[in-house]
Amino acid sequence: MTATGADQEAAGSTTRGYWGWGRRRSVALDVGLALVSALECGLEGVEFAGNTGLPVPVGVVFGLLAGSVLVVRRRWPIVVVLVSIAMTPAEMGFLMALVGLYTLAASEVPRRITVVLAGMALVGTFIVTYVRLRQTVAEDADFGPGDWYVPLVSVFMAVGLTAPAVLFGLYIGARRRLMESLRERADSLERELSLLADRAEERAEWARTEERTRIAREMHDVVAHRVSLMVVHAAALQAVAPKDPAKAVRNAALVGEMGRQALTELREMLGVLRSGDALVAPAAAGEGGRAVPLAAVGQAAAA
Repeated sequence: MTATGADQEAAGSTTRGYWGWGRRRSVALDVGLALVSALECGLEGVEFAGNTGLPVPVGVVFGLLAGSVLVVRRRWPIVVVLVSIAMTPAEMGFLMALVGLYTLAASEVPRRITVVLAGMALVGTFIVTYVRLRQTVAEDADFGPGDWYVPLVSVFMAVGLTAPAVLFGLYIGARRRLMESLRERADSLERELSLLADRAEERAEWARTEERTRIAREMHDVVAHRVSLMVVHAAALQAVAPKDPAKAVRNAALVGEMGRQALTELREMLGVLRSGDALVAPAAAGEGGRAVPLAAVGQAAAA
């Protein structure tokens, strides 16, 4: 039988460890994403340092450290999303924001927390996009769009950078929970089928034992009856032999016929009970109250 859902869950929790990695592929994926995110944030840190007046190495180091947070996305998805929200005004960590929102939505975090953080990311992206677009439009005198342009583009940008990741994460999380539920149901059905098979085997074994016991009981009754008749006729033969030899001969023939009938019936019943291995019949009360082994009865019948 395959491992049950509880066994798989226990094995999975042991394998994942502290960081939530279950397989080497997961480790490689998270480390690769963290490296790409750190590189992205480091490059964006150069522009951030120029806009804020900080030294370029400080901006680069800040971006590298912030982008590498993505390596713990499986263990602490909330932390990754909060860091990405905090870095939104600096226009850094777009990959971290997308992956963090996806991981958060696909995880077991309560839905209200997911909605709140996704809403914060949406609002932050909208505000930053709105401010940057207003500055760009104000600096370009030749470009004169209507008042609808900046809010509409800001909404599209905010929704495009948050909604797909959240929706895809919700879909993957629901699919994962469905697969786990189906796996648990399959394990439960397998356990029930195993129990039913065990019970059927027990009932079959009990039926075989009962049948053998009944046949052994009938065999004992038949043999005891025949032997009792043989004993009675043998005693009569002993008493009649000196007085009437002809009658003694008839009684001897009758005793022989009874013995042959007893042997025939005994062989038939032993043929039913014999199943390849040496079986011992259940205890059958003899005249002395002792159990009569089936092998001993067969040897007596053959003799």
